[in-house]
This record gives sequence, structure tokens and C-alpha cells, in this order.
Amino acid sequence: MVICFFGGGAWRFERMTHFIPGFLAFDGEGGLSEWDLRAVSKEAHDAGVKVIVSFDGEHWQENFLPMSENEDGSRDRFVENILRYCLENGVDGVDYDWEIGGGFDARQQSLYSELVIATKKAFRPHGLTVSIDAYFRDELDARGLEAVDWIQLMSYEDLDEMHSMIEYWKARGVPDDKLVLGMAIGWGDQREGFDPELVRAKVRSCIDGGYAGVMLFRTDLDAEHEGSMLQVVHESLIPVPSR
Repeated sequence: MVICFFGGGAWRFERMTHFIPGFLAFDGEGGLSEWDLRAVSKEAHDAGVKVIVSFDGEHWQENFLPMSENEDGSRDRFVENILRYCLENGVDGVDYDWEIGGGFDARQQSLYSELVIATKKAFRPHGLTVSIDAYFRDELDARGLEAVDWIQLMSYEDLDEMHSMIEYWKARGVPDDKLVLGMAIGWGDQREGFDPELVRAKVRSCIDGGYAGVMLFRTDLDAEHEGSMLQVVHESLIPVPSR
């Protein structure tokens, strides 16, 4: 898999397998904001690319915790709403990107896992996927890790960080084919942090390790054609002809 946050378009769709157009807002009662992705989904699907909608954790205290606790059925409503949203907009799955400062305590981990499990249960009959983004922290318990389809590792620094993150999640029992290795195109207009050799090394690690794929954050900062990080990934994945 080549999973890209933001920045689609025909040239890029030819070089990715999954597209995450961005974050869908929600509230603490399980409601979703309006965001029509039908045209985006059609363009991506016409290019053979799956579309994933993501939820970030910017307002986790106000929204994530009240919704996940489900005391008034808010989590059930959320899952029903996101399933309906995916089916109506041609979206192929959901990515949860909740990042709680300082890590998850046991209660938060349990709530997050219950949400992932409930989402996957509702999605399974429709062939939709559920993924999460993670660092080193124990975001999910063992039940949540079993339910999730893959984990996108936010390994944006160097190879040492990436390998340490891989070993951490493997030690928690996550199989290789559920790990997606992250890489960052940059954090500004000049794409600070973009290192083509590091990109090639991460792609090689993905192939040699038998991992699920790579995740790029964010292709809207990427160049097109010459100097593109996505192009470096694409070229690195093309098999070299044997002599």
C-alpha cells in the first residue's frame, strides 16, 4: 500500500493506492459535519485508488471522550453515522488519528479500543477498513489491535526511530502485515525534512520486512514530477529487471 494524506490529483493517483483527503469533524454526541466526497471518491476510484476518511484528535477532551463513553448512545450513533457517510460518499474506510498528549491511560485505551471494535463490526459486512495512526504509546489494547486492519506508524524522523517503532508494535503482537511505515514530506513550503535517500531506505525496509506498505504525510506539500517524494517512492517500488 502507498497511503497518502491530502493532495490528490490525477498525477498522484497514478502513484498511490489509498488517498486520505483529510479530517472529518465530529461532535461529542456522535454527529458528523457535512463534507461531500462523492466527486473525490469517483476520481480516485476511476484511477483504482481507495479513499479513506480520517478523524483527528484536536478536540479529544470535548468530543472523543464523551462520544466514546457511549453513556447516551453517542458512540453507537457515531458508528451508524460514519457507516452511512462512507456508503453515501463512496468512502472505503476510516482512519483514526487520535493523539492524546502524554499517552492514553487505561480507561482511554479501553474506550478507543471499543470504538475501533464497534466500527470494524459495522464495517465488516460492507468490506470497509479501519486503521489508526500511532507512535510508541499503547493506544489500543489487545482486542483493539486484533480488530484494526493496519497501523500507520508516524515514523517521520530517521531509520532508528522507524525500527524502534516497528519493534515496539511487534512486541505487542502486531504482525508485520499490519504495519505501515510513515514518512514525512515536510512541514512547510520548502518541504523541510524531505530526504530522498531516507525515503528509499524506508521503502527498502518495507519490502525487505514484508510490511503492509508506506504512508506519506503530506502530499499536498509535495512537488509534482521532478523532485517529488511520491515519485521517489514510486520508483523505489518498481522491481529492478534481473540480468
